[in-house]
Amino acid sequence: MAGLLALLGGLVLLVVVPVTQGVDRASTWAGVLSGYLAIAGALVTLARWRHKQRAAAGEPARSNQVAQAAQELQVAVREQWRREAEARSLGDPDPMPVRWRLSDPTVMDHDEHIAPTPVTLSGRSDRIPALTDQFRRLRRRRLVIVGGPGSGKTTLAVQLLLQLLDSWQSDEPVPVLFSLASWDPQTQPRVQDWLASQLTQTYPNLRAFGADAAHKLADQGRLLPVLDGLDEIPPDRRGEVINRLNASLHPDTGLIMTSRATEYIETVHGREALAAAAVIEPEPLTASEAAAYAKNLLPRQPDESWQAVLTALRDGTAGPLAEVVASPLGLWLLRTVYIEGHRDPQPLIDPAHYPDPPAIQHHLHEELIPAAVHSRPPVSGGQDPLRPKRHHDPDQVRRWLTTLAIELRDAKTRDWRWWQLADHTVTNRQIGVAFGLMFGLVSGLVFGLHGPGSGLVSGLGIGLPVGMASGLFGVAFGLVFGVTFGLVGVMIGLVHGLLIGLGGLVVGLVSGGVVGLVSGFAGGRHDAPAYVDLRLRGRVGVLCSKLAFGLLGGLLGGLLGGLWSGLRVGLFVGLKHGLMIGLGGLLAGLAFGLISFAASPSIGRRASSPAESQRGDRGLTILAAAMLGLVAGVVFGLVAGPVAGLVFGLVAGLVIAPAVISTRWSVFVLASLWLAARRQLPLSLMMFLDDAYRLGLLRIVGPVYQFRHAALQDHLAPPAQATPAIAAADQSTVSVN
Repeated sequence: MAGLLALLGGLVLLVVVPVTQGVDRASTWAGVLSGYLAIAGALVTLARWRHKQRAAAGEPARSNQVAQAAQELQVAVREQWRREAEARSLGDPDPMPVRWRLSDPTVMDHDEHIAPTPVTLSGRSDRIPALTDQFRRLRRRRLVIVGGPGSGKTTLAVQLLLQLLDSWQSDEPVPVLFSLASWDPQTQPRVQDWLASQLTQTYPNLRAFGADAAHKLADQGRLLPVLDGLDEIPPDRRGEVINRLNASLHPDTGLIMTSRATEYIETVHGREALAAAAVIEPEPLTASEAAAYAKNLLPRQPDESWQAVLTALRDGTAGPLAEVVASPLGLWLLRTVYIEGHRDPQPLIDPAHYPDPPAIQHHLHEELIPAAVHSRPPVSGGQDPLRPKRHHDPDQVRRWLTTLAIELRDAKTRDWRWWQLADHTVTNRQIGVAFGLMFGLVSGLVFGLHGPGSGLVSGLGIGLPVGMASGLFGVAFGLVFGVTFGLVGVMIGLVHGLLIGLGGLVVGLVSGGVVGLVSGFAGGRHDAPAYVDLRLRGRVGVLCSKLAFGLLGGLLGGLLGGLWSGLRVGLFVGLKHGLMIGLGGLLAGLAFGLISFAASPSIGRRASSPAESQRGDRGLTILAAAMLGLVAGVVFGLVAGPVAGLVFGLVAGLVIAPAVISTRWSVFVLASLWLAARRQLPLSLMMFLDDAYRLGLLRIVGPVYQFRHAALQDHLAPPAQATPAIAAADQSTVSVN
């Protein structure tokens, strides 16, 4: 990248000097500026190498810092999951009374490995303290929670996690929930490495205690992983997950895991089970238990239709409805659609309306979105976390959520990450075309300031075809084509300049070179989002050190640039140019010092959510664009005048900065605009997702969105391998609780 920037700078020089000072001085200035850019490029390369080395090795976290990191993590996780439990109404008014018992011994390890006495583990979801005490008495505190779709597996895991956090002591491991679907044991054989990477992404403030704080928390047994969704891993990897857990977990490390029962049994059949882990499964809710739970959600004197339904459940005459509400998922659907939706429930016990459980389940899923939208009207300002900020049309909500469900189905995942939107919805070719069109327009309009109205035409004529061509080749060759198309752009600009002026040269350079460059950086869109924090409280020292380091580097670059210039064009001119270059280096150092400060973690931040992680990436991109635009504007303004400064400041901020600093938000914006233009998703996608979360249709796990129940995702986008008949019967019963 440094070499490419030097090349770009040299090409810019070929434009600015002939336009402002004449062709006769172009060679002199070329030596000055290209020499400086070469030195600056070397410094940038060295700085990036050093940064990578420090990131890899890190400022090692001391033992007291690791202990502080554990305390900080406990606070963050507790706050995170208390909010999420409230959003999921897990305790409103009380937890569902699901009963749990030991599973078949054939899916467990030997009894003596699980507990010092004969294993007896049972309890209820509405009596979590007692169940938690039994978990603590297990020899290694390892538990697998299995069950059918919608049986409350993840709900129980979250309840145990919160109870363990409420009674946590500083010498105990911190329970943290992780989605197992993101672990590939082929690329990360040690579970500790995967846990550390997930910690860094969800709790970025841990880096404030040392670059390797997350790794030390995982390696030193300071975590109690709560691993959700073994069944969400591809079947051919599930056995390897169990093997890697058994091989890499320390004997004293506890564990809680959830999985659908069928998938877990298939995984451990004929092979080693999860070492020292008890396995529990739920008992179906009785119709009387479901009736008692529903009654507590209704007014003290329910109307006649509800009295009839409750009586039928108690008497055993409710028919298929009794089977539906035997699972927490079915009871939640009944609550959302009929109790909170204020609908007449009596048709549910009429076989003429709904002859079997699949018919009721399908009906409840069909009515879920309208019921959620109508029962939770918007509130201005978003003060109520359980009500949306904007009004929504149920049909529109369904259409947009269907797009997300199809995206997740095709990607074979339950986790929606905003920074991967483009991966599943648009191609590199489309990204290249979009960048080519956008930056061709920007370049043409901006550089039109330099010439007689030809900028827009040239920008379209060069930026669009170059962007389309570069998009055809995708990421792998993007960098090569960036240079190639930059040169092609210059050639076209030279021809164009002979016809209508030197402004065409400028447009050819920027439209060709920058668009080609952008097509290359599109490959970075798989990276995780950036981190940004501009709070000053308790961080003044960090800010001063970052700015001081940036100033030192900037002044050094200015000094070396001045010396190079003096050797090339003479002492007097070298001194003059050195002062200008030094000022540019000073500004650049301050800018990158501020950017480095913003990317530094601070203590006290809560867990990253989807909205917060996107704001961080967007904030760092905008900050970098502003800083780079300011530096480029001042430097080129001093060298070639205020017009050139304005032109190159705008291009540096609008075009180059997003390419060099951060690509996740930039590509997300393009992908969301593309999908909005096709009416597949709303223009304000993140705002819509936040409202869908407030409506209870989505849930949050760190920076990731998931459907509240996988059954809803499968209902909107049935699995591709399912036949229509199977999909109709099954799509309402698949769930990740």
